[in-house]
Order: sequence, then structure tokens, then C-alpha cells
Amino acid sequence: MCKLSEALDCEYEDIVVTAFTERYNVTLEEAQDIFTETKKWLWLAAYGPKSKQEHLFIDTPLTIIDEMWHNFLLHSKAYYSYCMKKFNKLIHHTPTSHIEKEENDKYYKEKPSEYEKKVKNQYKLIYEKLGSETLIKWYDTMANKYTPEYMRSIKKY
Repeated sequence: MCKLSEALDCEYEDIVVTAFTERYNVTLEEAQDIFTETKKWLWLAAYGPKSKQEHLFIDTPLTIIDEMWHNFLLHSKAYYSYCMKKFNKLIHHTPTSHIEKEENDKYYKEKPSEYEKKVKNQYKLIYEKLGSETLIKWYDTMANKYTPEYMRSIKKY
């Protein structure tokens, strides 16, 4: 298992960050910060969850991290090399299908306590592995800045 500090070191950062600034109207520094948070997410996905109950998910507040992850995936050789060097495995991106989303929405509408439990488990995992600063940054600072509306407004194409 690599340490978080090792996961944050990525030899492909320039390629990934530059490509992101070509897709989104953000500064280089902003894109670097988003990429840092994405590498934290990947590290957490590789080493954090120990059970099905701890399964990580990308919800609306984490959309900007998901967008950077998509951007990283477009550089497939770099992404593959990074994952294998850092985690000895590929961190797969599995989007939720439209049908799955509808089923999940229905399930959680009928059982809101289950959704609350799922979210709390994720918060707990982030807090335990990455600390309160990251939890607050992801679910407050970044979530309030990178709203779906704002994301649409900064997308170049």
C-alpha cells in the first residue's frame, strides 16, 4: 500500500491538468488543486473501503472530482501507469446507469435512513483516512463552488 503522500506524486500531472484547463475555464492552480483532491479520492478508493457498507460513491458535491477523474481516464496509458505504480491495481470508474439511478432514487426515497447511513459511512471513511480538512473541502468548499450550474457555465465544450 502506498502512502497518501506517494499517491499525490504523479508524473503525468502536467498532461492531466493542462487537458482539464482546455476543457474547463479554470486557472492552472485551480486545476492542480482539483487534481490533488482527485488523487486523494483514488487513494481512498484503492485502500479505504473494507466492506460493501463502506463502498465509495460519487454524489453531487463530488462532481468536480468526478470530472477530473474522467479527464485522467482519457489519458488511458498515464492513468493505467499511475494506478499500477501507486496501487498495484486499476481503480475502475463505474458510472451509474440511468436505470440504476432510478432504482436507487426509489429505494432511498422509501428508506431515507439507508441513504443517511450510506452518506455517514462515506463521511466517516473520509474523515478517518483523510481528515476533517478534506471532508470539509469536498463537501462544503468545493461542493458550494462547483455546483452543477457553475460546472455547466465553465465547460468550454
